[in-house]
Amino acid sequence: MTKVVLDGVGGDHAPAEAVAGVKLALDRGFVRPDDLLLTGPRETLRAALVAGGLDADSIAIEDAPDLLTSADSPIDAAKKKPRNSIAVGVQLVKEGRAGSFISAGSTGTVVAAAQLGLRRLEGIRKPAIAAIIHGEKNPFLVLDVGANAQVKAHDLAQFALMGAAYYAGTFGGGSSGIERPRVGILNIGSEELKGNPLVKEARALIKQLPIEFHGNIEGVEIFAGECHVVVTDGFTGNVLLKASEGAAEFLLRNFQAAMRRAGVADQLIGQVFADVMPRVDFSEYGGALLLGVEGIVTICHGRSQAPAFANAIRFALRALDGNVNQHIVQAARQMTLPAADTNG
Repeated sequence: MTKVVLDGVGGDHAPAEAVAGVKLALDRGFVRPDDLLLTGPRETLRAALVAGGLDADSIAIEDAPDLLTSADSPIDAAKKKPRNSIAVGVQLVKEGRAGSFISAGSTGTVVAAAQLGLRRLEGIRKPAIAAIIHGEKNPFLVLDVGANAQVKAHDLAQFALMGAAYYAGTFGGGSSGIERPRVGILNIGSEELKGNPLVKEARALIKQLPIEFHGNIEGVEIFAGECHVVVTDGFTGNVLLKASEGAAEFLLRNFQAAMRRAGVADQLIGQVFADVMPRVDFSEYGGALLLGVEGIVTICHGRSQAPAFANAIRFALRALDGNVNQHIVQAARQMTLPAADTNG
């Protein structure tokens, strides 16, 4: 079974940067050539492999001739262009020919294809997109960051379970590993009585789960690293993620300009940025996982370049090797959902 399928034509800079990411992953020893497969128009990808300094016959390609554009909705992708690189990649995972799928294409199309093509994990109601962000003390995971704008309290409780299982599987193990990550629920205050009815109900459910529950966590506390996993709905999580990216880019631009005005040499500025950038650059972890479906599905930023693709491959393999989905299923079996209401 192929371990990683990469959408070779998804993203603003594909296929050149996707292929460059493959080369980087190979050079760094993240993956072997026979564990990789690309999806997209065959001849386009073969030409990109050659241009990127790779043997066109060294990486397998699954032909996906229907090329998606930014104007194609998830419905258009499914109905009008069924042999697109995302659908073909998800199908490979569904058939058991691959363990994971990575794409920097449309997030909506990847989520729709995965939810239609892949079964949900046993006991999981809704998949969630989980993004890793570098905090002051440690990386932390935020979910959901875009798959579910509206959720119920037990969905948030399941996000807590999935997040804890993924974090332990990805960053656990060894003397310095995190076997029991601290989980917090995003709220407007740390006090137990704070929050809307949804958050209060979810908090009560999460307190009963077999995880290390920190309680409420405010937005101002997230980057301090008190929690390894931060749980919220997809609308709030997406706003948090994009606001964080925008704030980081704003501060970096201003710091760079201020250092130049202060007469700091470009070489020293470069040294400072070389130290800081890995902590604020989204490419450090490659992409966000769609947790809750069979197989490992990673959604990369549309602006992804070679380092992001290489790191997405690395973390997808780490999730596979860590048996993250099995841990999620085991955790879900320990959770009793409340009876369904009239809305299901």
